[in-house]
Amino acid sequence: LKVIDMLYQVTYMRCIMIKKLFTFWKQKEKPKIQWWSTIEGVEKVTPVLPAKEFIPDWWKRVERMIEGRLDDKGTVRNCPSFPEYINQGFVVPLWCDLYLEIEQEGTWKWRTPDKNFSFATHNNTQFRDWLPRHMQDNTSLVVKPNCPWRVKTPPGWSVWQLPMYYHYNTMFETLPGIIWSDIHHEVNQQMLMKRYGEFFIPRGTPLAMYVPYERNKYTYEVSGPNAENAAWTNEAFLHVRSKFKGGYKLHQAEVKKCPVKH
Repeated sequence: LKVIDMLYQVTYMRCIMIKKLFTFWKQKEKPKIQWWSTIEGVEKVTPVLPAKEFIPDWWKRVERMIEGRLDDKGTVRNCPSFPEYINQGFVVPLWCDLYLEIEQEGTWKWRTPDKNFSFATHNNTQFRDWLPRHMQDNTSLVVKPNCPWRVKTPPGWSVWQLPMYYHYNTMFETLPGIIWSDIHHEVNQQMLMKRYGEFFIPRGTPLAMYVPYERNKYTYEVSGPNAENAAWTNEAFLHVRSKFKGGYKLHQAEVKKCPVKH
């Protein structure tokens, strides 16, 4: 009986190890984000692309260091949060030329090169009229494209819709929001127009970023300093400040190699 019991335990442990092994490899699979167009050919002419393809021109011109400065902190180019943000997810560019006329009386007109490309609006009573006064003064209309793009994410995943903030478009800015893209696949941007008048927005203009994320429930705590969080702060600080440059990225690379450690 003891031998049988030992064999059972060994077999059980092997099953657990095999299950963990398969779970490990399953976790290594990358979630797949699927985009498709409802108008044939749009995917070839103005495709959805990774956000790294839409880096603002002004950002590309920023130098890391300024000659003659006494400190060694450099420019915003050295701050890791900026490139991390503008490289996230995907960008949906405008799929056609768009001409707009927006009057202060509330009337508006739109025109595109083809009947397949249409636009609607959020009536002011739906959004603009509820804004703080200073925002109403800087908002003329919310234009809503009938977007030809659809997106599907794995179960439990959504996408953030985010404005192209660092492009600093003077005509419009897409409003941020969240879409449960695992069950709802339409993405119709809300273009907040910033002023009245006539506008021409060319095909290819970036409209919005879409950043996938996994919906997870979480707990949280807020505390003062203690031994544990002081150790976290110190380790993170040393990873960055013990290198002349590149400490943050090096730390990221180490975490990717051994995520369990962190």
